[in-house]
Amino acid sequence: MSSRGGKKKATKTSRSSKAGVIFPVGRMLRYIKRGLPKYRIGVGAPVYMAAVLEYLTAEILELAGNAARDNKKGRVTPRHILLAIANDEELNQLLKGVTIAAGGVLPNIHPELLAKKRGAKGKLETPVSPAPEKKPKPTKRPMAKKSSAKKTGGRIKKPGEVSKAVSADSTTEGSPSDSFTVLSTKSLFLGQKVTLWRRRVGRSLLKRSWS
Repeated sequence: MSSRGGKKKATKTSRSSKAGVIFPVGRMLRYIKRGLPKYRIGVGAPVYMAAVLEYLTAEILELAGNAARDNKKGRVTPRHILLAIANDEELNQLLKGVTIAAGGVLPNIHPELLAKKRGAKGKLETPVSPAPEKKPKPTKRPMAKKSSAKKTGGRIKKPGEVSKAVSADSTTEGSPSDSFTVLSTKSLFLGQKVTLWRRRVGRSLLKRSWS
């Protein structure tokens, strides 16, 4: 109290210092009233909101600082914030619909696109296909000569006889202009054919027979 009997003015303390948080409680109350004008706002609502936002901010900044240190940087950039959020399961689920400007994308290369190294030389692996199996060549079995002679008995036709028979057939089937006249034809039991024909040459007749 002063000598004049008046009360000493007390210094004002903010609601943030009373609640022990860094984020402004009064500003949180103003934002809540602006977003929900029809509702009555309790005293503890802005304090609770300020504490939750402060905790989330501290968590993200801690992870972003670790990401910056891993990349050997002394300043936290939006890229480090994106990596911090993407590598944390809970934060990634919370901020899955948020786009961070200048954050980039996560480094992800499909394993099939990476070159596989083999040994210390680092040569690319090339798939070695097995050699095709060689199929054994089919061996030709000697065919037994067919005997044209039957058990009933008979002689084998000679090539000359076959050609003669063919020529005889061709002569008997000639056109009328060839002036051939077939006298008689007889077939034997072995397929042989005997034909008696004549040909008019001038005034004389030639008779021939083929067996």
